[in-house]
Amino acid sequence: MSGVIFNGLATYLRLFVACLSTGIAIKIMDDYIDGPWDALIGQKTWAAGLKEAALPYALMALCLGCLADSTWAVTFFWASYAVGMRGDLIRPLALGLTGWQEVALAGVVIYLTCGGYAMFTSWAAIFVMQCIDDLLDQSLDRMSGAHNWATKWGKVEIGISLAIALVVLAQLHPVKLILALVSYALIAFLLRPKHSMGGEAGVDGNIVPS
Repeated sequence: MSGVIFNGLATYLRLFVACLSTGIAIKIMDDYIDGPWDALIGQKTWAAGLKEAALPYALMALCLGCLADSTWAVTFFWASYAVGMRGDLIRPLALGLTGWQEVALAGVVIYLTCGGYAMFTSWAAIFVMQCIDDLLDQSLDRMSGAHNWATKWGKVEIGISLAIALVVLAQLHPVKLILALVSYALIAFLLRPKHSMGGEAGVDGNIVPS
């Protein structure tokens, strides 16, 4: 009996590490990309402090997530990538494809390797966290001009969408929902941005935190 309990706890711990590590990678990369907007409203993120080292650290965190559980890590990362394309679905990107084409192409590969169930539940988890993020950050995103569902569609509409996604994911994969929410809360606490009095232009013309 003790062996069964230990194996169960080890499995949950491994899934939690996959969820948390991948979430850290996503958060660092997201903050790195959003650096100019964060600087405009006087936020200094971990990515801003890491500077050029942000992407290597993000990749190391993603690798750790893959070592813990490759299916969770890969599908979470794809889901974040898909949701992050929400403002670029019809715009041609670096590869010459539009955002939705890149998401679809990557999605086919992920579906064939990880399966539709893992894909959908990871997407639902990321959708839940993005809705929470947009509801909490609506005022800041409005100041910086960042894309925000709550600003675009309304708080009530996003709140209803959030509730539906929570119910669906709770039915399909409650463990993934719980671990994703716990990881989200930990990452929000550990990597929370520092606030300054605003940003200023650096000598190279980019926006940097003051």
